[in-house]
Amino acid sequence: MTAPAPILEAIDLEVGYGHLPVLHGLSVAVRPGEIVALLGANGAGKTTTLLALSGVLNPIAGLVLLDGRPAPEGLHRRSDAGVALICEDRSVFMGLTCRENLRLGRGGVEESLTLMPELEPLLDRKVGLMSGGEQQMLTLARALAGSPKVLLADELTLGLAPLIVARLLTRLRAAADRGIGVLIVEERVKRALRVADRVCVLRRGEIVMEGTAAEMGSRLAEIEASYLSTADEDQPVGSGGHRT
Repeated sequence: MTAPAPILEAIDLEVGYGHLPVLHGLSVAVRPGEIVALLGANGAGKTTTLLALSGVLNPIAGLVLLDGRPAPEGLHRRSDAGVALICEDRSVFMGLTCRENLRLGRGGVEESLTLMPELEPLLDRKVGLMSGGEQQMLTLARALAGSPKVLLADELTLGLAPLIVARLLTRLRAAADRGIGVLIVEERVKRALRVADRVCVLRRGEIVMEGTAAEMGSRLAEIEASYLSTADEDQPVGSGGHRT
């Protein structure tokens, strides 16, 4: 069976901050209906990859393709074209209610509640009074309610309780099963392997290992020992404090 064409694809991407490159000839593709997990130590370039794919960062060299054509420049235009980004820092408005936050999304309140019914009793609560897990459920529901072609999620489950993690990953899997392409950055390898179809391991701005979740699961010890045990030491000095 022939694999579907990628929704979102990076080809020989070189990206950095100022004149300091972080990604070096990186190529990665996300296809409809699959979850791709991007793994790597701190400083490997995972967040930079998501920022480049979403249009926050412009490449120094290389291409980002959306549906096989050059992706429009800029976060807003790429979002309009169907790319949704969930940042690590929870993109919610703390002073607004849950309902008001959902109204700011592309899909609205009702569609968000269909995807995440756990939010219904929280609709009139200020987001600043919600737990971290509840805020992430809000963030994910709002992103998915807009029916994106592809979702980029940076450390969606970081620091959350296992029950919340399971809910979020279940919703991600359901979104992929509906045809959305998903690229996640995940700090816990076993957690990523449980939900992902394919896994890419990033080191010093380059993909050094890639395969199905089953294939990479059989090399778990190698991945953890060789690529995830310590932070990469070549993160550019003077990158403005950006996580990469």
